[in-house]
Amino acid sequence: MIFSVSGRTLALPAESVRRFLPLPRLDRPPAAPAVVAGLFRYQGRAVPVLRLDLLFGFDAAPPELYAPLFLTDWDGRPLALLADRVFNILPIPDAELTAADPGLTFNGCAVATISHRGPHGGPHDGGTATVIDPSRLLTEAEGRLLAAFQTMADERLARLGAPGSETGEEAR
Repeated sequence: MIFSVSGRTLALPAESVRRFLPLPRLDRPPAAPAVVAGLFRYQGRAVPVLRLDLLFGFDAAPPELYAPLFLTDWDGRPLALLADRVFNILPIPDAELTAADPGLTFNGCAVATISHRGPHGGPHDGGTATVIDPSRLLTEAEGRLLAAFQTMADERLARLGAPGSETGEEAR
């Protein structure tokens, strides 16, 4: 899946994305770190939304109205990633993967580079995309902090008797 964040073209393995979601209304607790855009309820869970622009140290790009979310899992917990735009979902044979540019590691997440087709379908007119390994998005310490933050949000919402979901199948 090829997408953009702050003008950079990135890719994730499509099998790592559970669903694409429209950007819901996000609740942003005051103690949330800047990289967390907010939380939303999905299938009874509080799901943190990570701003990839800030996570990778790009120029900050506030989310636009139609910014897509990619729902994925991190360490068994739901996690949403905020991007600017999705370009395409393409099958890329392993033979077309090349080594990642050593200057573009994105905190060690970059694992390969691919050429991709542009919006008109021409071969390789879309340039290159840096392939991100979603399991490397967070360090172990960052993952523990995010899990604790998510657990706290789940507990707070449960105490308030919040409805199960705004976006998922449980939405009314």
